[in-house]
Amino acid sequence: MSSPLQGTDFTSALFLGQHHPSASLAPWAEFTTGVPAALRELPAAADLASTVAARQHAGAGLVARSALHGMMDILQEIPRPGDLLLVDEGAYPLTHWACRAGVSRGVRVATYPHFRPPAVVPSTRTWLVTDGWCQGCGRPAPLARLQALAGKTGGRVIVDDSLAFGVLGRRNHDGGRRDGGHGGFGDADLAGGFGDGSGTARWLGLGHDHVLWLGSLAKAYGTPVTVITGDRAAIDLLARHGENRVHSSPPSAADLAAGIGALRNGRLPALRARLWRLTRWLRQAFRGLGLPPVGQPFPIVGTRVASLPLARRWHAALAARGVEALVQLPRCRPGAVLSAVVRADHTQADLDRLVRGLDSVTRDRRAA
Repeated sequence: MSSPLQGTDFTSALFLGQHHPSASLAPWAEFTTGVPAALRELPAAADLASTVAARQHAGAGLVARSALHGMMDILQEIPRPGDLLLVDEGAYPLTHWACRAGVSRGVRVATYPHFRPPAVVPSTRTWLVTDGWCQGCGRPAPLARLQALAGKTGGRVIVDDSLAFGVLGRRNHDGGRRDGGHGGFGDADLAGGFGDGSGTARWLGLGHDHVLWLGSLAKAYGTPVTVITGDRAAIDLLARHGENRVHSSPPSAADLAAGIGALRNGRLPALRARLWRLTRWLRQAFRGLGLPPVGQPFPIVGTRVASLPLARRWHAALAARGVEALVQLPRCRPGAVLSAVVRADHTQADLDRLVRGLDSVTRDRRAA
């Protein structure tokens, strides 16, 4: 498979290998509107948002320029003064930035331990904010528990699913729940794989009740635009009054054309199936080198390293061999992780080169 990226680059999160050369995009008569999104959007915006919402069985959808724009609009417009925002302490930094902006409006903000929400919440309306998937520990958020807690107070779960969107989604089996209720699967589970890409909630077999969801297409779908989905009343409120929509231009025709083209690519099932096979193969290869992979199968395959200096030495040694990988510092736990991001346009030869490099640079450590 060909790609603009070097085959030995394992740093890009374009999981499905979608690159959108200009000649592949549908033509447009108007690149941007020249007015704020709340006043007018290009027709393709509604097309893109409704496509994502329909695949999730959500009430409605709305586009935003980025996950940060979308999260800011949700958290500044939907919770009311006196409401409580409970934020997962391991959530992505932009989520914490957006939550802090609600304090000036009289919204209370507190955190809870990563993926361990409280057993009960106050009777005041409560909004629980989380990432859909945590790469640091390689598992999904406990969305069923969060939905139940939010539903008791009239609040919602606000999920940033940007990492998993386009990769994880509805599966055609029961998910082989092997992780104490998180609904994950082991490496031996072949039937379901990653699913249809519609998001972590669907991957867990959950509906959209009490959920406001957003996901960027910038990773799996290779398009810098975000979609928000939820009940129609909330989406209508955001469409009219979201401050970024009131004060900013909508996504461009190029962004929307690339997004719609990505979602309607007839090769998506085959690309996800290939991504699943490559991911499983690489996880098994890591094990064979004595490098246990973190968490459940996901196309960022990482292994914990004893120290940050050691992780950096391994990273530099791989780079010297022409293999680009990542050193990650998870927010949810201490220590460093050496990771490789798998894409559907990687070849088996690419993965073989990575594994040979890992075998060489970690040999002394394993022998010790």
